[in-house]
Amino acid sequence: MKYGRALTVIMILTVISGSHAYAGRTTFGLKAGISLSNAYDVAEGWNEEIDWKAGFTGGAFLNYAFNDNFSLQPELLFTQKGFGSTLLDEIDLLEVDLTVSLDYFEIPVLAKYSFSAGKKFRPTLFAGPSFAYCSGSTMTFSSWIFSGEIDFSSVTHTTDFGIVLGGGFDYVLERGTIIFDARFTAGFTNVIVSGDFEINGETDTIDEDDFKNYGLSFMLGYVF
Repeated sequence: MKYGRALTVIMILTVISGSHAYAGRTTFGLKAGISLSNAYDVAEGWNEEIDWKAGFTGGAFLNYAFNDNFSLQPELLFTQKGFGSTLLDEIDLLEVDLTVSLDYFEIPVLAKYSFSAGKKFRPTLFAGPSFAYCSGSTMTFSSWIFSGEIDFSSVTHTTDFGIVLGGGFDYVLERGTIIFDARFTAGFTNVIVSGDFEINGETDTIDEDDFKNYGLSFMLGYVF
């Protein structure tokens, strides 16, 4: 009888300790993938002329588990953003292809929820704010009579604040975990500000303060 009670107590303690196996655990991982970026809140007349731009995204992250389901995940990512457009002159004779390229270091801080605790395959949802620093911006342009590239940094906001929403899955291996996530990001800061920039040694002025970043990204990674 005493043996049966002792066995019951051991089983209960095993279940309790197992349910808290991840509580307070911190893990580290790397991820990389593709970003598809665009712009919203654009100037009147541009809405149908803005094109998606593909780029690289990737970096490192930490994950702190409060329990088997909830965790906090700060990340440090490098992401290539921007957008493309095709502009015509006033009499539709000259077509100019433009591509704005923006390089960002991003710090999302995500609240993450993982389903199917204890399983190898675990669907996930996450959301949180993101702070970004623009490390460089250029605009390339080309037509049948001229082409070139200009440094766009003087008319680009150096910081951006936005939101991240997404989901994916974790697949637990014997050692480590494979992760996949798909996310939507939207920035709340105007990308372009008023200012002067040079084209072929001549100074031009831009007074447009619209254009905000948004996009999708898909990343595959590994948790050590």
